[in-house]
Amino acid sequence: MSKYHKAFKLKLARLAQEESSGTLGPKFEVRPNLIRYWSQVYRINGAESFTHKQRPYSFEFKIHVLKTMSVHNWSLTYTSAYFDLSSPGILFQWQKLYAHEGITRLKPQKIGRPRVINHSSTPKPSSEMTEKELREELDYLRAENAVLKKLEALAQARKKKTKTKR
Repeated sequence: MSKYHKAFKLKLARLAQEESSGTLGPKFEVRPNLIRYWSQVYRINGAESFTHKQRPYSFEFKIHVLKTMSVHNWSLTYTSAYFDLSSPGILFQWQKLYAHEGITRLKPQKIGRPRVINHSSTPKPSSEMTEKELREELDYLRAENAVLKKLEALAQARKKKTKTKR
């Protein structure tokens, strides 16, 4: 989510066509270089600026942007404005990832924890299990039983300790 609303960016971009970003910056409490970037985006894309239709950006789009920038020898700022990216910083990150880790690093990465696969809650009947599966289940149940016994012993010891304190 952008810090500034699209209408606000458009308003400042239009004003920047007539006034300097140095005077607009303090008036609207926005950095002048950001106003200059918005003004450039507005000059190139017009009223349809700041839409950012392609989010998250696809792998193919990233490659296309980097190739276009290289072929035409454009700056980061101009290329970002031409493709209506939310900021030149995004393009800089793509460029850095491409230079250090190659083309595969531009593919979107999955974010967050991996999903837990929920196995069926109904266990297999023992008649359908192999001997190895039966032994594994027996070991698991023995370990689970030992843990429960230990927990019960700790609870009883705590009760006994509180009774002796009184």
